[in-house]
Amino acid sequence: MTAITDVIVSELIEPGSLSDPIALYRDVFALRPEDPAPSPRLLTALAHNGSIALGARVNGELVGFSYGFPGLDLDGGGRIASIYHYMELLVVRADRQSTGIGRALMHFLRSISLTRGLRTIQWAYDPLRSANAYFYLDVLGARGCGFAPNLYGIEDSGRDRGHPTDRIIARWELTKPAVHWPQPPSGLVVGSPELDPRGDAETMLLAIPTAYDDQCGHDGAALRRRVCAVLSDLIASGFQAVSCRKATDGTSVYRLVTGAQLRRREAVGSLPRAGSAPIAESSSTV
Repeated sequence: MTAITDVIVSELIEPGSLSDPIALYRDVFALRPEDPAPSPRLLTALAHNGSIALGARVNGELVGFSYGFPGLDLDGGGRIASIYHYMELLVVRADRQSTGIGRALMHFLRSISLTRGLRTIQWAYDPLRSANAYFYLDVLGARGCGFAPNLYGIEDSGRDRGHPTDRIIARWELTKPAVHWPQPPSGLVVGSPELDPRGDAETMLLAIPTAYDDQCGHDGAALRRRVCAVLSDLIASGFQAVSCRKATDGTSVYRLVTGAQLRRREAVGSLPRAGSAPIAESSSTV
């Protein structure tokens, strides 16, 4: 799709500005009338108490929406160690995806967060949604630093009804540049972790289907369990997910590295965050 250059992103604060975003959310995630969704009252209360709700418009028409709230890192004694912005939702209208709207929303959110003195944005995303993973890890430069199995319980609404809500916890360090990671090899076995074939013991690769929705039956459920078990184990052992790029064989490949490997790459392989190139994104929920 062609990149959009006339996106206008703004904060949504007044109740009258929050009905269209909720309708957009319901449409993108194929919610039934009885399925729950955020209410204008809730979003208004959040916006007036330190949270951030954003809308993206093209020619006056709403095409993207995001909201989130302050999150707390607590120390061992239950005291606040640091504050970050937690992004609960990022959604782009289906016919406007892969045109830069998600990028515009995220960089506007980054600007607001930095103005407020925050240095980190966190969110949770479905690890089987490869386009989301690519956008978050490769385009923005976030890292998958945690794993939450079945975070919200079994999904009972929308397009993922009946699926467990396994999530990678992404952390975007706002003052660090993105890092460019190499194109992954092809021919990897889907769902089976492998060392980087270059012999780098600090890098693990994990192939997943690029289009998970095509495998949402019984085989898809088994694949999800296998992929999520691998990711959970690797992240628990100190690896971070830093890339999810498409290989030449059509699979998407996660790259997970140790902290030491990441620090070396940050020193030599940085990219600027800004840019107007189109991105491979899709709607995302957490």
